[in-house]
Amino acid sequence: MEDLLKKKQMRVFLSRLLLAMLVIVFYKIVMNISDVMIWTKSFTKVLIPFFYGFVIAYLLNIPCSALERRLNRLKNSPFQKRSRGISVFVIYALFIVVVVLIINKVIPLLQKSILDFILNFNIYYNNAITFMEQLPLEKLGLSEMVEEILPPRPALKSMLEGIGLKEVLGSLNAVLGVTSHIFSGFITIVASIYFLLETHNFKFQMNRLINLFLREKVRKAVLRYGTIINDSFKKFIVCQLLDSVILCTITTVEFTILGSKYAVALGIILGICNIIPYFGSIFGSIGAVIIIACTSGINTGVIAAVVLLITQQMDGNVIQPKLMGNSFSLSPALIVIGITLGGAMARIWGMILAVPVVNILKVILGDFIAIRENKLQEAEGHTGPVQSSGDPVPDVSVDSDK
Repeated sequence: MEDLLKKKQMRVFLSRLLLAMLVIVFYKIVMNISDVMIWTKSFTKVLIPFFYGFVIAYLLNIPCSALERRLNRLKNSPFQKRSRGISVFVIYALFIVVVVLIINKVIPLLQKSILDFILNFNIYYNNAITFMEQLPLEKLGLSEMVEEILPPRPALKSMLEGIGLKEVLGSLNAVLGVTSHIFSGFITIVASIYFLLETHNFKFQMNRLINLFLREKVRKAVLRYGTIINDSFKKFIVCQLLDSVILCTITTVEFTILGSKYAVALGIILGICNIIPYFGSIFGSIGAVIIIACTSGINTGVIAAVVLLITQQMDGNVIQPKLMGNSFSLSPALIVIGITLGGAMARIWGMILAVPVVNILKVILGDFIAIRENKLQEAEGHTGPVQSSGDPVPDVSVDSDK
């Protein structure tokens, strides 16, 4: 009995001591907030290359794991023992080749197309104004509204020059030549390679920590939702990138057939915009139609609009469902709300990652509702578990004594 009292008193003492230390630390932080902010900024700057390395490793781990599984099927083969190292080397070599091609081919092509469009902007602008004057806007009472909406030529041209990639893409060698950027890039590459090589060890150590510090019910919940989060992001990234590449290829061929001089650049831009679900493809298509109409004529622009509408319908109803299957069976309303909130909270990255985040929240909310319904049924004397989204409901309840 005395031992229990001593242990209880010791726990109370340690909890109070910890609370006092936290109060002191909080007071010191508040009193030296400027120094803390400077230190935090410096510390974050140091960690940025490792963060980028982790992101690259996470993306490359998807094809790397697929190649590793194929190598492991080759029994009694020398490749099986070194499957992880070989897969990392092959995938990273392909990644470097793709990056070099983008820097040497894609970026100069985009830059050339945009600068050419800016140089010929006056011609395209005059063509658009001539077409607008031929429309019966005055009879419809829309002439004043169009004049208010349509920016003046100098404003449009300055805006285009601002996004002409002179600052963003034109001085790539100068940017890469800065010592700090070279060092950060080197750290990012090295970190990503080590993250890829140590993926299995990292998972093993995380499982050891989870088994060591978490109770069984909490451990099951952490593993379940960790798997759901990983699978959701992995599936979305792979499917969205594949869909963007397919859409980029199709639209480039279509624009080339229509005779657009910016076919490749517009196809690439549409593929990039398609990474943002719903809104990206819509705004990218509108911009592409306007550019084609200004550069190749109104008739060609109308044909391009019809072709893009058919292509988007084919992509949304055939290609995407084939790629994603039932992984993201979300209603359009949920997707639009998620993208809007994601854009408001985290801008472009929030819009890109909105779909997997909404899918994860939907699963968690479905499990929570199912657990509550099970408890209500048990309280009312009913039997039979309620299922959430067709999946088994995890037992994630917490013991009342803890």
